Amino acid sequence: MTPKIRNRRLALSLAASMGLIAPGLGHADTVDASSTTMLLVREQARAGDTFTVAPAYELLSVSARGLENPIADDLVLVFSGWGAASLGHNFVWYDTTPPEHRLFGDLDLAFAQGELFKRTVQLRVGRQLVAGGVTGALQLDGANALVRLPYGFGVSGYVGSPVSQRFDARGTEATFNPQRGTFAVGGRAYWTLAPWGEVGVSGVDIVDRGDPSRRQLGADARFTPWRPLTVFASGAYDLYEKRWAEGTALAQVQVVPKLLVSADVRHVEPDLFLPRDSILAIFAFERRNEVGGSVQYGPIKALTFLVDYHYQKQVESGAGHRTTGRATWQPASDMTVGVELGKLRAVEDNGYFHLRGFGSKQIDRFTVTLDVQEYAFDQDINGQKNSFVGTGTLGYILGGGWAALASGSGGVTPYYKSRFDLMAKLVYNQSYHLREVR
Repeated sequence: MTPKIRNRRLALSLAASMGLIAPGLGHADTVDASSTTMLLVREQARAGDTFTVAPAYELLSVSARGLENPIADDLVLVFSGWGAASLGHNFVWYDTTPPEHRLFGDLDLAFAQGELFKRTVQLRVGRQLVAGGVTGALQLDGANALVRLPYGFGVSGYVGSPVSQRFDARGTEATFNPQRGTFAVGGRAYWTLAPWGEVGVSGVDIVDRGDPSRRQLGADARFTPWRPLTVFASGAYDLYEKRWAEGTALAQVQVVPKLLVSADVRHVEPDLFLPRDSILAIFAFERRNEVGGSVQYGPIKALTFLVDYHYQKQVESGAGHRTTGRATWQPASDMTVGVELGKLRAVEDNGYFHLRGFGSKQIDRFTVTLDVQEYAFDQDINGQKNSFVGTGTLGYILGGGWAALASGSGGVTPYYKSRFDLMAKLVYNQSYHLREVR
């Protein structure tokens, strides 16, 4: 059986199962099914040597919308997961101990969501991604509820257990998730005053087997006091460490239709975005203040220029800055080319100057992209001052929801005399309308 037929049958089977997941619920109005087969071949350094690894992935995603049922409006069921096999050296799965198996998989999403009480409450149950306020992005096994109150007020809350990758033990040092723990609770309250903006307060509390992992309170606001002007502000305070984790203010002004100007200021303490029991927090203690802005100008519809500058001040060290300039030309909807220049003057680490060129072109069913980058470092790295990497992709629309893509990259860096990466993808995306007509 060819990969195309196998993937399609598998996607259709999952789509059908989502529509019939609970007897008596009726048929879904729309089922979206996606299947991606992907093979990567690349070099990977381990223990001072280089090995060729070749993991093969199968990514599946199915969602069913418009399920008729007597309990909730707009009932949605979502499933997303992946499986993989290591065809080359087995180091691709290397975490804390050498792997014993070449087959792995994981579940990204699996939840049900619906509207209750005349759509004043939205409830989501299962494996999901919760966000908003100081939560950031938290993958959670649990429940999340949004309550819409009168006069633009609302409150959301969640409770559950943070997910651990590939069904490993939750929490502990073996977890690579950015938010680590065994129990999490949090939420956000907001007030929306259309069209002027929205203000909110939020909180998150994560514990890892009884030990504190993250406990923060925050506030955020978005205002549009004048149609061309938008102002954003947010802040987060860590209750364990009793110091500010982050504070940001940003203003954007559409001076004229072709000119957008922005300015921002930010304070960040990176260690407070990691679990308190993470050893990496020791290496991320450098508090940093940053101020800068950008100007984007499009003299004609097809041409856009962007200049960005930011000054950085590390509290315990010194000052640095980064500057970026980019020009993008899109003469047609199926063609884009551009060039980018940048300079980073680091506070203590190595700085660099970089040059990048990129472009894409669609020709009938083919899409071609090319991206080349050159870095010139201020100080030698392993005796070299330059790094060059080029990437090219070729995509082809097969029809019937199918597409194929091949990508390759290679170059010379201070860490590799030469390196390569190859990727091949076979993608299937389709929607099915399955409502039964009686």
